[in-house]
Amino acid sequence: MDRIRSRVLGAACCLVLAGCAKTIDCPTVDKLNVGTSTLADAIGLLGKPTSQGAKDGSSILKWEATTHRNVGGGTATHVQLTFGPDGRLADKGCTTVVTPQRVQEPAGG
Repeated sequence: MDRIRSRVLGAACCLVLAGCAKTIDCPTVDKLNVGTSTLADAIGLLGKPTSQGAKDGSSILKWEATTHRNVGGGTATHVQLTFGPDGRLADKGCTTVVTPQRVQEPAGG
């Protein structure tokens, strides 16, 4: 019985966390506008960045997200946003790489 309870609790936690996750993809990044969007806007839209740094008075934030399919393949999305000293979005970049599903070779051949 404890084993079943443990599995149900684990599955419930996964569903709750999945509901809290922010979408990190290029159409979502397109909602941010250079010159007007702020750091708070970006974090509100994308969630906590994967990494951040500073250069010449600007803040550089990065997000990375990957998805995998059970049979191979998937996507990797990389977002980089640069905010100027005024706290406004100065530059944005987003790329998505799709890895195709691997084809299974027939047995014996």
